[in-house]
Amino acid sequence: MMLRHAIYRHTAPAAVLLALLFAPMPVTAEPTTAQSWGKQIYLEGTSPTGGEITAIVGTEGVSLPASAVPCASCHGTDGLGRPEGGVIPPDIRWSELTKTYDHVHENGRRHPAFDENNLARLIRTGLDPASNRLDKSMPLYNMSVEDMDSLVAYLRFLENDMDPGISKDSIQVGTLLPLQGGQGALGQAMAQVMLAHFKEVNERGGVFGRKLELLAIPYGDSAQSTLDNLSSAIRKEGVFALVGAYTIGMDEQILELLRELGVPLVGPFTLNPGDAFVNADIFYIYPGFAEQAEVLAAQAIAQMKGGRGTLVLVGPEGEHVDELIAAVEEKQPKDRTFKTETLRYQRGKLDAAVLAKSLQQAESDAVLFLGIQAEFEELLNALAGIKHYPGMFALSAYVPRPMFEAPEGFNERIYLAYPTLSGDVSAAGRAEYQRLADLHALPPGHLQGQVAALAAAKLLVEGLRGAGQTLSRQKLVEAIEALYRYDTGLTPPLTYGPNRRIGAMGAHLMKVDLVNKTNKPVGEWYEVR
Repeated sequence: MMLRHAIYRHTAPAAVLLALLFAPMPVTAEPTTAQSWGKQIYLEGTSPTGGEITAIVGTEGVSLPASAVPCASCHGTDGLGRPEGGVIPPDIRWSELTKTYDHVHENGRRHPAFDENNLARLIRTGLDPASNRLDKSMPLYNMSVEDMDSLVAYLRFLENDMDPGISKDSIQVGTLLPLQGGQGALGQAMAQVMLAHFKEVNERGGVFGRKLELLAIPYGDSAQSTLDNLSSAIRKEGVFALVGAYTIGMDEQILELLRELGVPLVGPFTLNPGDAFVNADIFYIYPGFAEQAEVLAAQAIAQMKGGRGTLVLVGPEGEHVDELIAAVEEKQPKDRTFKTETLRYQRGKLDAAVLAKSLQQAESDAVLFLGIQAEFEELLNALAGIKHYPGMFALSAYVPRPMFEAPEGFNERIYLAYPTLSGDVSAAGRAEYQRLADLHALPPGHLQGQVAALAAAKLLVEGLRGAGQTLSRQKLVEAIEALYRYDTGLTPPLTYGPNRRIGAMGAHLMKVDLVNKTNKPVGEWYEVR
């Protein structure tokens, strides 16, 4: 296993960043113009030249635009066929169609090998090379000679039409990391642990015989230069997918670029996925702020006596807090027996005394606070001053320092949500990481980043295995979407789906023990429903 390093502007020489080895680039065949046109016809049922393409469907011979029943809808983007409704479309890869011995199908139909002419005849008339008529489930397509020539040209090319980064014996994936500057040591540690895992996968034969190659794409000295580096690498270097990329502070920009380029991203290292991942091929491991806030609110409500009381959502004005409050309120039942209220203040201008009085007047039983730690501490002191001690709930990302000096009346009444804890790493996961660290001389620091990167690498490999031998980006996405409670040994179990892009959808809860100056776990892992 070798790590390739993409060197772009605004970066130091590679030797300064990592001890890097270079591997040959995977070579993907480039289609001709006719093959590219044929691909459009195959996938979409539309003519690149503007010609009309129609399909005759069923025993009644209904005529439809071919775009309603394109070839790929039954035969798949790989040509292998997708069984549906009792119909099993045949394998239409050129190597299969042109096998020299007689073709015998499950229904007993026999015919010799195809060539360009009799394949075009079959598409138009439904007659195979032996003049047997195909089942009526196969549409007949009418199109110009030029479009038919293009379609047949693409069918000859189909099995070699692999996504960028794939060759017969390798898969090149990329990662976007800060490899210098203040976060350089973190980025290098993350790259090294992924490299170590891929090396071991390769030593065991790779994934269906393909070896994994990792291309490290470095951050630039600005957000724009970082995006430029990522765009250049994907467009020029042959990158099948990204894995374990560091996206903190750039989630939206990176997501937009990857959506434009059609590149999946598996296990990005970030604080908050946000909402924009819907309908994108991005698979997060850990929950975002919205999911953690939902867990906090659920816990606050669960502690209300008889399910009655008042939950107050408090935070500075701004779009980000608007989204968190909306996410929490959306999850509340319509037949609720408790009340919810919202109090906002101008960012950076919290009047703790006024807010504390408002919370007392609202008879708040629980407060979900979405401001920064300094404001949180101010509010706790103001509440203690008027002897009002509701349960206080906050995101650990907003309250990163210990809260052990809070007023004693809040003992075990301060709750913090965490996306991950050290207990998520099982004994087997610790052993796996330690073995990698010993064998591959992994750095001792930045363990959280290394664990996240290793989990991302394992998730990618699991997705590649699920995608099968005829690999494509689409199949990788579908394979990860099908994962249910996948155990990385490093994270809570991961579940994905067509409308679920966060694997560990929930949070851990800790309450602050002011007497013993420690945080105590509340249950284990709370799943968002």
